[in-house]
Amino acid sequence: MACCTGLLYILCRNGRLGAWGVFQDYYSEHTLAGTSETVLSLLGSMPGLIMTIFSVVTGKLGDRYGYKPFLAVGAVFWVASMVGTAFSTKLWHFFITQGILQGTACALVFPLIVALPGQWFLKRRAFAIGIIVAGSSLGGAIGSLILRAMLSALGLRRAMAIYACIDATMLSIAFLLIKERHLPSLPGSVSKKIVWFDRTFLVDPVFWSLGICLLLCIFGYLPPIFYLATFTKAKVPNVTQLNSALPVTILNLSAAVGRTIIGFIADRVGAVNALFCVAVMSGLSQLLVWTFVTNYGGIMGFAVLYGFFCGCAISLSPAVAARLYGPGRLAGLSGLLLLFNIPGNGAGAPVSGAVLRATNNNWTLVAILNGGCQVAGAICLLYDPRCLLS
Repeated sequence: MACCTGLLYILCRNGRLGAWGVFQDYYSEHTLAGTSETVLSLLGSMPGLIMTIFSVVTGKLGDRYGYKPFLAVGAVFWVASMVGTAFSTKLWHFFITQGILQGTACALVFPLIVALPGQWFLKRRAFAIGIIVAGSSLGGAIGSLILRAMLSALGLRRAMAIYACIDATMLSIAFLLIKERHLPSLPGSVSKKIVWFDRTFLVDPVFWSLGICLLLCIFGYLPPIFYLATFTKAKVPNVTQLNSALPVTILNLSAAVGRTIIGFIADRVGAVNALFCVAVMSGLSQLLVWTFVTNYGGIMGFAVLYGFFCGCAISLSPAVAARLYGPGRLAGLSGLLLLFNIPGNGAGAPVSGAVLRATNNNWTLVAILNGGCQVAGAICLLYDPRCLLS
């Protein structure tokens, strides 16, 4: 039940973020024509940036007061962002609706949902978290195709209004089904003090090794997802709108499969060992595959390979944290680790956009930059041998 409801939450929320490449492509040609790719990628990065900044607060409060109040508020913010997007016409409108409102919704939900399996699973914890986070990839896969078709046929307002109704229904069902195993403190009971800054983590080299690994991996994670539709149009002249969005769909489908399978494997070989392997493979797929892609078949092959490995750093991090530090403070610790994602969520895609603009669309340089970051992140896990022994 925890897996199904968590997957439902993530599918209808973060799935829309996984389809941002379709939004960016549509905005650049219609609603926000003339806006630079760097600005549009910054808009797409804002929800993730806000989520990473405030997730540590949500996680700590969720550990103390329970998850469901924050999940309810997050659901309301999300639906409000979708309705607001339907009526947005100017750039600053989108920064409020798809940036601030969606980012706040994600911050209220994501650290709690990925921590929830830690209350119910021990031996198959990484597998359970992988299934839940796979929901974001599945939502991105479905959303990228449906959104492209709906935006072309119905326009932004009608497409977002329909999606708002769908999301409101799914979020309501998920909220009713979610159940916590550890209940919040009852009124009148002895309150457990919230420790906002746990110094035991800050002086632990394993924590910093893991954190820097996540920082570098996430920095190189988003650009291929955000720019794959644009890359497809650049390499395949006269490609149809549907076919330009299809690689994003394939990437997200592959990510859903990868997060599930890698989570299953991680329970057997160790979550940290699995994290090291997927970080290396994700980086190498950019360095050794994306840099040489020149046709549509190659783009689809890269989408499958990169998608399988790219999102596993996110899905494995709660399992790694639980393995190294126990499940008792998992929501707060998950939020703390998300802080390392700030540079990647905030600057990863915009930096790649700036590189493209400064080099007259040098896609090879973008692939080398982001792939190199991910391989460097994997190397950081080797700082302390205790990591790979866990």
